[in-house]
Amino acid sequence: MLLKFSIRFMAVLFAVLALAAIAIHFFFSKSITTDLWIISMPIILGIPILTAVVVAKDDEFSLQ
Repeated sequence: MLLKFSIRFMAVLFAVLALAAIAIHFFFSKSITTDLWIISMPIILGIPILTAVVVAKDDEFSLQ
């Protein structure tokens, strides 16, 4: 069950990371790109963590 949780987390992480990369690349100037990556990293990591935990079922967290 931990495998399902991990796969879900990684899928959401890659999706959010790809969207952030596209948005930062096309919508902002190159002079503030590094600053935006630093500022947006907690959001990029927080969304997959919260999504994976909220969608997870009780049996995925049980240690058997």
